[in-house]
Amino acid sequence: MIRTFIKYRVLVSVIFYILWGSDFITNVFGLSEEISTFLNWTAVAILFVFWLMILVDMVKQKLKNKAFWILSMFFVPFFAPVVYLFRRKNLLHLRNNKFTNSKLP
Repeated sequence: MIRTFIKYRVLVSVIFYILWGSDFITNVFGLSEEISTFLNWTAVAILFVFWLMILVDMVKQKLKNKAFWILSMFFVPFFAPVVYLFRRKNLLHLRNNKFTNSKLP
């Protein structure tokens, strides 16, 4: 599933922020309170599943600065998952780079 997120990361990012602003969107369109509540709880559930899948991927992978990324998920949950999707390939590459892990003589 994470590979699908990475493949369509721009679309996933747009959907992520649309869901994040679902309360604003329901107020702009003037939807009834029942529909608004349903849409907001649905958005929260989808966002939580998305956030949790990204967090599990962070824990499983060997990332450079893994602690930073995991903490950022908790302190900046509206920003970190999207940035991680765009930076994931580089973070994995940096961690596996032989030159950064070698000790200088």
